Amino acid sequence: MLFSIIRENWRWRHQVWNLAKIDLVKTYRGAALGKLWLFAKPAVYIFVFWFALRFGIRSSADVNGKPFLLWLAAGVFPWFFMSDMITTGSDVYRRYPYLVNRIKFPLSLISTFYTLSLLIIMACMMAFTVAVSAIFGIYPSIYLLQLPLVMAIMFIFWVAWSMMLSPLGAISRDFAKLMKTLGTPFFWLSGILFRLDSLPHAARVVMAFNPVSWCVEAIRDCFVYDTWFWTQWQDLVPFLFVLVLVAALAVHNYRRLHTEVPDVI
Repeated sequence: MLFSIIRENWRWRHQVWNLAKIDLVKTYRGAALGKLWLFAKPAVYIFVFWFALRFGIRSSADVNGKPFLLWLAAGVFPWFFMSDMITTGSDVYRRYPYLVNRIKFPLSLISTFYTLSLLIIMACMMAFTVAVSAIFGIYPSIYLLQLPLVMAIMFIFWVAWSMMLSPLGAISRDFAKLMKTLGTPFFWLSGILFRLDSLPHAARVVMAFNPVSWCVEAIRDCFVYDTWFWTQWQDLVPFLFVLVLVAALAVHNYRRLHTEVPDVI
């Protein structure tokens, strides 16, 4: 089944790319500012968090010699991608019922092109971060070269996440609502607004199995920590374990439930 899913995605790769672009256009159609909305919401969130942490909680010291604002942006921008995957991405079949009910369209492609459309937005945000940092005299280091690899790993993980949970979300609306509820806990407990190395050792070990935490820290390795993410094996190994587990469950759920999904949508 895994190889069948991979073959489907490869055979329909051009359609996947076109559907991802169409989804982006549809998302911002009718908005006067158009693609500027890609950055408006994240920028507002970053400003609010920076202001609160800088002047309220006062825990906004520089990180590894880099401005706290860059550290914050490197966590919040990928969070918007992952937030959509945790909520809408886990119930993506209900978002595109017209594709679910098309007999010749493979269901696995829906998760792929939806994740790709969100990843394109995240890539724009990463480019924006690089450009703004350069304007303020913070130039990219060699460690930024690993960013495409980090994003590719994130893409694979969150496609598998969507394929694992979307069949369950299609069959049970309660499950879909549960996943939407988990968005806020993931945000506050994943190290987006605090440094993971400030946690006790036991908590740090547990957090290593949180995929959101790994993704955020890997992005920060590119922009702030100036290190190769694969050298952080104590974080990488637990993440790879979770990735394999999610991929295995994705294949299992897809094989067992994909024939039932059109009947309940």
